[in-house]
Amino acid sequence: MSDVYIPLADLSTPGSPFHAGELAVQARAGVADFANSVGRRSIRTEMPEQHQLFFAERPFMVLGGIDASGQPWATLRVGAPGFVSALDARTLRIAGSALPGDPLAGTWRVGAMIGGLGVQPETRRRNRVNGVITSLDEQAITLSVSQSFGNCPKYIQSRTPTFVPRDANEQLLPPSRATTLSDADRVLLQNADTFFIASANGADNAGSARGVDVSHRGGMPGFVHIDAAGTLTVPDFSGNRFFNTLGNLVHDPRAGLLFVDFANGDLVYIAVDTEIIWDGAELANVAGAERLMRFRVREVRRTPGVLPFRWSPVEYASQFASMRSEPAAVKAENPANVWHTFNVVDVQEETPGIRSFYLQAADGRSLPAFEPGQYLPIRIPLAGSVQPLVRTYTLSAASDGLRYRISVKREGVASTWLHEHSTVGTQVQVRTPRGAFTFDAASPRPVVLLSAGIGITPMTAILHSLIAARSTRPVYFVHGARTSQDRPFADVLQQIASAHPQVAVHLLNSAGDSSVAALDGTRAGRVEIDMVKRLLPFDDYDFYLCGPAAFMSALYNGLRALNVPDERIRFEAFGPASVKRTPTISAASAPTASTVPAHTAEVIFSRSQRTVQWSAQDGTLLELAEANGIPVESSCRIGECGTCSTRLQKGRVAYQSEVAADIEAGCALLCVGRPDAAESGAVVLDL
Repeated sequence: MSDVYIPLADLSTPGSPFHAGELAVQARAGVADFANSVGRRSIRTEMPEQHQLFFAERPFMVLGGIDASGQPWATLRVGAPGFVSALDARTLRIAGSALPGDPLAGTWRVGAMIGGLGVQPETRRRNRVNGVITSLDEQAITLSVSQSFGNCPKYIQSRTPTFVPRDANEQLLPPSRATTLSDADRVLLQNADTFFIASANGADNAGSARGVDVSHRGGMPGFVHIDAAGTLTVPDFSGNRFFNTLGNLVHDPRAGLLFVDFANGDLVYIAVDTEIIWDGAELANVAGAERLMRFRVREVRRTPGVLPFRWSPVEYASQFASMRSEPAAVKAENPANVWHTFNVVDVQEETPGIRSFYLQAADGRSLPAFEPGQYLPIRIPLAGSVQPLVRTYTLSAASDGLRYRISVKREGVASTWLHEHSTVGTQVQVRTPRGAFTFDAASPRPVVLLSAGIGITPMTAILHSLIAARSTRPVYFVHGARTSQDRPFADVLQQIASAHPQVAVHLLNSAGDSSVAALDGTRAGRVEIDMVKRLLPFDDYDFYLCGPAAFMSALYNGLRALNVPDERIRFEAFGPASVKRTPTISAASAPTASTVPAHTAEVIFSRSQRTVQWSAQDGTLLELAEANGIPVESSCRIGECGTCSTRLQKGRVAYQSEVAADIEAGCALLCVGRPDAAESGAVVLDL
């Protein structure tokens, strides 16, 4: 059965659209605040007009309900568009009759809970509606809406249904019932790319979230794994973070699965008991899965040829593109360097000078996981500029597969543009997260997070990731600001410290009065090595530093003077190198490049049709290009982000300092690269 690590009582808050099971899973996933914020805004007690029209246009609707024994089932009703109609914003009527073999036929009663899902596979649109039956007209159902909300298009396979009228004399094969899967059932499930799942929480204390949910699951054929005993295991991919289905299953592990044979019109209904696999080696081996659901089959019902549709060939959802086994005739562009369009979906003012921007993929795709501490390259369309601005901003929240959060201090052209022009709906382009400043989750040592100013951003992501992982490692979170008004996330940090005894938060204000203890939990002072020595008990620590160059350099040198090993100190660095490590790290991390620059060399910018002579006084190849009016996308200028990676068509490039970014074969990082002395010919760049 499901392993619930949070007591299900005491989680609900007034007005919450979620019951205790849903809240428990949200908390376990580390998205409780997000789900609460978004859920309160998007889960309504009335259907918007758009949903009313959408349901009325559908030729079928997925329904979820429970039978007399409390077993949930997912099923379908079909009819000409209009068979589903909204009588008003809170009342939905579903006409027609149940299909032969429908396990819920004859079980509907006034007062029964019902879940509905309208799906338009050809456009990947879907909307949900849950409620209670208020009247029955023969087999037509009228329900009062309790929850109405939309779902994103992720994981829906595109196919178009065409209605096929039946011959009046056609005799359907009778439905079958069994306690195990037949060979035909196994073949259908092993090749399935879609199924529907119904689950329920009928407890009185579930409040407004009491009811039945029916939802869609999609994957590439083979995503439903069947073992020798007939047990099913399927991945749970990143979704809307409401966890309606998993929350119900935490409360009651019974579920009803519905598989559609799109070729023959068969419907297969399966009653199962569910186990949720939260972590472990089995989960790690399933690409893209955040959890697994294991279904133990109790009953199987199959109705042959009952669905009066035939379907167009499938077009798989974009989220599964990387899982397809299509041979590539030509090596594609490195996916890490592809720009993707993102929408700003929320903006939060953290302080008068710092705002958090929440970004979501415009195509609704799930986001690749990133390491806490990494940053996000962003391209901004600045008015009046020939080239868009490219900047990198540290991600300030842990990876959740749904949104990125960056917290930006208003300084500089790009950051000011974000503050002045970026609102909900604004579009920017981003690349996948990157950066060598990452958290060592495998280390058993206590963690010390030392930051100043806007350097707090990667530290909050690290802290949130530790909480989400339920780590028991002691954490010392130390942040310095000028005043409390200059510090973002203070309330959240103190809430975490109050709820998690292994976390100690220390907030220092450099402009504070050292004789007065601040009411907001801060104290006067600076984050300096002497303070760190007084603060930490004797132990062996991992240190993480982020802040202004002088701040990090002073702390690094102070820690090294205390014999803290160099490899136990990690720091974030943008711009020219600000912290000199001792001992100096060899540049051998770029094995395909020399570390010795040439004295002079010819550099050809092939697309610009420019040939220039490089000498040591010209600096890096990026500086050479800029000096000659050749635009190059760049950001960190220290070999960290990879933004300036450029195709090297001929010659070799040397790197005199450590290169943290991954260098794609046949490319060079211009911000730290110079012509190689070992190569006598020209360096030819695709610029």
